[in-house]
Amino acid sequence: MVAVPEFLVATIAVLIFSVKLRWLPSIALASEEMGWGDYLRGVAMPILTLSVVVIAQMARMTRAAVIDQMDRPYVEMAVLKGVAPVQVVLKHIMPNAIAPIVNAMALSLSYLLGGAVIVETIFNYPGLASLMVNAVTSRDMPLLQACAMIFCAAYLLLMLIADVTAILANPRLRAQ
Repeated sequence: MVAVPEFLVATIAVLIFSVKLRWLPSIALASEEMGWGDYLRGVAMPILTLSVVVIAQMARMTRAAVIDQMDRPYVEMAVLKGVAPVQVVLKHIMPNAIAPIVNAMALSLSYLLGGAVIVETIFNYPGLASLMVNAVTSRDMPLLQACAMIFCAAYLLLMLIADVTAILANPRLRAQ
């Protein structure tokens, strides 16, 4: 699903939800006078476009990490002791499987930062990514560099949060 570019997902979403079904607007509409329902309806297409590309990968990575931990001896020991299946998953499997899940989530969110440039341009949403595109077209190098630094800082912050969360959640890493 990651191989599908955002503009293709956006095109299909616009064709289905805006043209055929007429449920959502094809351009992201957001103003200060709108209520919450109208605002959510106006930004539903960009959110749908960005999230559909990543949800399948995150679900697949979560499933793979949990299945990998299910074959471990400590899980077998917990099952043999008679621990309830829900307790086995929540107390034994998830703390050890959280590190790859969080790292995959951080990479997926950083992928969304890059996809925001395309999605904001397609749906004419006034955000940081469209500001960056406008800086490229007007050859405003300081603004372009500032936007790039903000995106880089967001990426570094996501990776830092993922690493700290993986260390705090894993009992073996936390003990060190």
